[in-house]
Amino acid sequence: MTQEFPMVEKEHTTEKEWLEDIFYRSNSHSSQKNAIVAMRTFDIFCKEKLELPDPDMKKMEKDFREKHNIKEQNHQMQNIPEWTAIVRSAWATVYEQARKEIVQQYRAWYQAGDVQSICTSIQKWIRFCSKAHTDVRVGANMTWKAKSPQTVRNYLSTLKDYLRNCEGVRVTSEDIKDYIRIAKAMKQQPEPIALETLKQIISYADPTRRALYYVLLTSGMRLGEGLSLKKSNFKTDVRPIQVHLHAKNTKTLEARDTFITEEAWERVQPIFEATKDGEYLFHNHSQENIYRAVIIEDKYFGRLREKIAKKNGDKASCDELPEGTGILKRYEDSVRYCVQIHAFRSWFMTKAMMKHGTDYAHGLAGHHTYLDQYIRIPNKNKNKMYLELEKDLLLESSRVHSEQFHEAEITEMQGKILKLEAKAERNEELEVFKEEFDGVGATS
Repeated sequence: MTQEFPMVEKEHTTEKEWLEDIFYRSNSHSSQKNAIVAMRTFDIFCKEKLELPDPDMKKMEKDFREKHNIKEQNHQMQNIPEWTAIVRSAWATVYEQARKEIVQQYRAWYQAGDVQSICTSIQKWIRFCSKAHTDVRVGANMTWKAKSPQTVRNYLSTLKDYLRNCEGVRVTSEDIKDYIRIAKAMKQQPEPIALETLKQIISYADPTRRALYYVLLTSGMRLGEGLSLKKSNFKTDVRPIQVHLHAKNTKTLEARDTFITEEAWERVQPIFEATKDGEYLFHNHSQENIYRAVIIEDKYFGRLREKIAKKNGDKASCDELPEGTGILKRYEDSVRYCVQIHAFRSWFMTKAMMKHGTDYAHGLAGHHTYLDQYIRIPNKNKNKMYLELEKDLLLESSRVHSEQFHEAEITEMQGKILKLEAKAERNEELEVFKEEFDGVGATS
């Protein structure tokens, strides 16, 4: 007799579980945050498409003030956690309703085999993302800004993954190729950070940030990797100083070793000696809040950049200067600054590639290259190669205090070589003359 099992509701992945899976797959809070932002843009589109009204903020604020006896009209409401929670909840309810209605329509189309209608709706969302909308509110004092083609492409990948895993709506790569169009992303030529700019950044930073910047500039670490460092990561009884990154703290989930310069160690050592075992060197957040530490460092660097710009008289982007000037310069048609903390890694990789080639630079920075599993450099050779690179990574040493130092040094060495060559030629001429003179004397 066959046992009958009761029918159960279809198993599905919740949005919370989906976001957790994104983190576990990428080991990156940033990837998880980007997924949340991508879905929020879709929620805003759904709200505008369905023409749902905004929450009545004036009534909500009036009720809140009466309940909490807040009479000052100029009181900073955004600083009250309870009020912030009420506002977020009100908007979340609207967004939840909007997404639910649109996704229900997607499911109906999918069950009817009408993938084209789903893609046509997604294409409208892409057009919405690609243009500015001054009438669409996305924050307390913010309206919708146009997103770059690459950002839109990333959002689309996230939405496709969400629909498939959480809603059971499958949009294939072929469907996207057939029905969806995204503008081609413009590629900007990355700009190098000048040595003098780096020196200025380091001189304005506080001692802890200065040490962190030295680590990033001389090791090729990502910011999150640098913020994960504890005393146990350092091997200080060897030269150069070796730093071991644990797999759980790297973006690729692969352990690796890198190095820092002696100049960097001079800045790190006081912090190293003052830090207790098990504590982080450059912040006091927990392992779970490394992402928060990264956000804080990004904001600190932004304030530091503004401080330096004010000192130098640099101009922010405006109608007359679309890209800005000096340390405030941005890439064309982008919100990204040319000088940013994440560019420190690029500075290191450029120096390493120029000295020892691409494979060596990518290996220290934690990147994979073609057939890199066959490249296995002995540790003693790695140490030697980094010592050869170290002099190119000096920042504040007297040897590189001036940008013209190396040129002057080379000119001086060339002058000494010319003098030695001239002296050698004169000695040869004297030897020839002596031989000829001795020969004439013997004949006579």
